[in-house]
Amino acid sequence: MIFHYMKFSLILLQTEVHQAQLLSNKKLMLYQPILLKANRRLYKMRNLFSFRTYAVIKRELKAQVMTKTFIITTVLVPLLIFGGLGFQSFLMMFEEEKQVSIEVVAEDSTLVALLRKEFDESENINQSLYEINVQSMPESDLKSFVEENKSRLLNGELNGIFFVGKSVDYEKEIAYYSNNPKNNNITGRIKRLVNNVLVDQHFSGKAISDRDLEFARNNVKLTSFKVSEKEDIEEDNYGAYIVAFVLAFLLYMSLLMIGLQILRAVIEEKENRVVEVLLSSLHANELMTAKIIATTTAGLLQIIIWMLPFVLLSVTTLFVLPEQFQVSITLGQIAYFVINYGIGLVTFLGLYAAVGAIFDNISEAQQGATPLMFLILIPFYICFTIIKDPSNSIAQVSSLIPFASIIVMPVRMAVIDIPMWEVAVALSVNIATLFFVFSFAGKIYRIGILKTGKKPKWSEVYRWIRQS
Repeated sequence: MIFHYMKFSLILLQTEVHQAQLLSNKKLMLYQPILLKANRRLYKMRNLFSFRTYAVIKRELKAQVMTKTFIITTVLVPLLIFGGLGFQSFLMMFEEEKQVSIEVVAEDSTLVALLRKEFDESENINQSLYEINVQSMPESDLKSFVEENKSRLLNGELNGIFFVGKSVDYEKEIAYYSNNPKNNNITGRIKRLVNNVLVDQHFSGKAISDRDLEFARNNVKLTSFKVSEKEDIEEDNYGAYIVAFVLAFLLYMSLLMIGLQILRAVIEEKENRVVEVLLSSLHANELMTAKIIATTTAGLLQIIIWMLPFVLLSVTTLFVLPEQFQVSITLGQIAYFVINYGIGLVTFLGLYAAVGAIFDNISEAQQGATPLMFLILIPFYICFTIIKDPSNSIAQVSSLIPFASIIVMPVRMAVIDIPMWEVAVALSVNIATLFFVFSFAGKIYRIGILKTGKKPKWSEVYRWIRQS
C-alpha cells in the first residue's frame, strides 16, 4: 500500500515538473524576440567600439588636433572674446571730442537765467566744446523755429533743440528735435542739468536747506546683493553676466563651427570615394561613431582650454579684476558645462553627419543643414533675455526642452542659482535627446553614405529610417 502511494506521488511530481518545463518553454518563446533584439543591440554596441573604431578615432584625432589650425584657433578664440569685450566696453565709453551746438528753448522765461547758470557752472559739460544757447519762446512758435533751423540740423551745424514747456512743473517732460535723437552723450547731460533747474525752481521760496535740495536733485542709487546658498551675502556685479555672455558665445560658435566641420568632412569623403574604401574594412556605424568620438574629444579639449581663464579667476588670486567685474563660478558649474557641452556636441555632430551623408555636394548639404543652424541660433538669442530677467518663463522653459537646454541652462546657471531638480531634468533631457538622435541618424548615415547621383527627397530619407 505504501509502495503504491509512493509510486503515485512520484508520477504526480514528474507530471508537475513536465508541466513546469512546458510553461517555462512557452514563456521563453514569448521573450525570445526581445532577447534576440537585445542581443543584436549588444552585438552592434560591441562592434561600434571594436579595434577598427579605435584605429579611426586615433587617425581622426591626429588629423584634427595636431594641426596649425586647431592650435591657432585654441589660442586666438579666448583672446578674441576678451579683446572683443574690452573693445565693446571702450566703444560704449568712447565719446568723440567735437563741437556741440545746442538750442534750449524754455516756455517759462524765468527758467532762462537758471538754465544758463546751470550750464555755465556744470562740471559735466566741457565748456570749450559745448555751445549752448538758451532762450524763451511760446510753444505756438516752436514749430516754425524748428523749420527755420531744419537746414542747420540736417547739415550738422546744429546738433539739437530742447524744448522745456510749462507742464514740466508736474510731468518733467521735455522735447528734443535732432537729426540724431539717439545721441545719449548729449541727451543724458542736458536732461540731468534741466532736471536740476526744475528741482531748484520747484522748491524756490520754500523753507528748505541746500542739503535737502541736493538730496532732491540726486537719483536713487541701487546696490544689489545676491542671496544664494553660500553663507556670505555678496554684492552683485557684472562678472556673472560676462561669464554668461562668454559661455553662450562659446557654445554657439563651437557647436556651429564643429558641426559644419564634420559636415564638410563627410561630404569630401563621399565626393572623393574615400568612404567606399573605408567601408570595405569597417561598418558604416563604426566609421560614424569614430568620427563623432574623435571630433567630440577634440572639441572637449578645446573648450577645457578656453575655460581655464575662468577657473584661474575663480579659484586663485593670481589675477585680480576690478570689484565690479569679479568672476564667481564654481567647479560644479564648470563640470556641468563641460559634460553638457560634450552631450550637446555629440548630439549635433550626429545630426550634421547624417545630413552630410544625404547630399553629394557642400552647397546642397549646407542648405539641408539650415534647420540645424536654427536649433543653435534660437537658443543663443534666448540667452539675451536672461540678461534682463534670468528667471523669466521663456528662459526657464527653454532650459528644459531638447536642443535649447544645451545652450540656455549653462547660461542661466552662471547668472542665478538653479534648483537641482531643474539641472537634473535638463541633463536627462539632453541625454534622452542624444539617444533619440542616434536612433535615426545612424540609419540615415549607413544608407546615405553610399548613395550618389540624384538628390534624395525627404520622404525617401524617411523610408530609410523605417526600413533600417
